[in-house]
Amino acid sequence: MKFEPLDPKKHDRKNFDCGVEPLNTYLSKYANQDQKRSLTRVYVLVADSNLIIGYYSLSAHSVLRDYLPEDIKISGYDDLPFLLLGRLAVDKNYQGKGYGDTLIFDAFVKTSEMAKNIGIYGMIVEAKNQKAASFYEGFGFKRLHSTPTKLVLPMSALDILLKN
Repeated sequence: MKFEPLDPKKHDRKNFDCGVEPLNTYLSKYANQDQKRSLTRVYVLVADSNLIIGYYSLSAHSVLRDYLPEDIKISGYDDLPFLLLGRLAVDKNYQGKGYGDTLIFDAFVKTSEMAKNIGIYGMIVEAKNQKAASFYEGFGFKRLHSTPTKLVLPMSALDILLKN
């Protein structure tokens, strides 16, 4: 297994099925277009056969300071820069085996590496449902006041996760 940037000529997107149709459709139809337009970067975890086990996407985002949980607000700024974990999905054949954790930790590593070169206050994600929100909360993500399906993880907490 290895992580690679999505390459539509190499990776089998059509046979990926995570059980959530919008996530399947995104990978098969829109991920490559979004990458070509520099809207996101998509990373896939692949088996030796280039079969996609799971994927996630990263892009730039900002969050209004007033929407952040009180314990991570910074005064003096209206908007704070975040990296958006736009999508994260594991193929049904691999679910329940820890690959979701593997995907998110790779996203954490890439976010940490990017934060060494550009200003990023943390990572933000929009959970598709309560089960997904609970998954992210297990890593220390906190819900925004404005939208409880959006959760944030400051770089300080992400760095602690990577050191453990």
